[in-house]
Amino acid sequence: MTAIDAHVHLWDPGLHDHAWLRSAGELHRPFLLDDLTTAAGPVTAVVVQAGRTADEARWLLGLAARSARLAGVVVHADLADPSAVDTIDALRAEEGGSALVGVRDPVGAGDGARLGLPQVRRSLAALGERGLTVDLLLGHGTLPEAHAAARDLPQVRFVVDHAAISAVDVRRDGLTEWAAQLAPLGRLPHVVCKLSGLGKAIAEPDGVSMDAVARVLLDVFGPRRLMFGSDWPVSTQWSAYEDVAGATARVLGGLTTDEADAVRGGTAIGAYGLDPAGTSATGRTTMMRQREH
Repeated sequence: MTAIDAHVHLWDPGLHDHAWLRSAGELHRPFLLDDLTTAAGPVTAVVVQAGRTADEARWLLGLAARSARLAGVVVHADLADPSAVDTIDALRAEEGGSALVGVRDPVGAGDGARLGLPQVRRSLAALGERGLTVDLLLGHGTLPEAHAAARDLPQVRFVVDHAAISAVDVRRDGLTEWAAQLAPLGRLPHVVCKLSGLGKAIAEPDGVSMDAVARVLLDVFGPRRLMFGSDWPVSTQWSAYEDVAGATARVLGGLTTDEADAVRGGTAIGAYGLDPAGTSATGRTTMMRQREH
């Protein structure tokens, strides 16, 4: 079974401006495939777009077209924009377009019931019709609306990024409240979750325990709907890549081999329709057509 890191970022501030990177210290520099290799070895990964422009999405798809190590690309889209799905369709027709396996629309704090907006629901349904997976980056207070959207759209595959750990103030309310709000999503079979992006929550004073978070996720989703993601290079603010991977390996130690393999790669392969054994443009095009039917 091919291991998959289901959540890495690549960026080059010299090519595409990211406003948040300007104040991000050591992160404000290019992080490219060679840097990922230096940090993690020859890992196979799903790259998630960190910026918001179609030009950057094209750049990432071009990188995927030239490297089988990038098993898929999740691009950004503003699903409240009526033209969002047309833009996705255009990207899929360009170089590397067959590597486009998912779309992410950050649902941050203060956005209200964004996932309930009629245009967002139409966009989500259209992505589902195309066999594309939808990543959800959930901000504070947005777990209930994420559940409502996923409940109403069972034909769409949803991926909860970073365990939705920022959707609840876990330092104030504890893991019990987070687990309670996450549980309804866990009862929906077309929703999977990433064991990723926990660095800040763990590193903060009185932070959460990786083991405790993993126990909740394994209970709510089960290992066959849970996937590992390093969140590299964002994670380097708190931990080296090998430390993130090692901590994940430790919490999977009590699982069967098949269950651990699901978290390490099997869930990602199924959720994104990946073909890590044959990620050529031809192989990806075949997989894309299969996802649409």
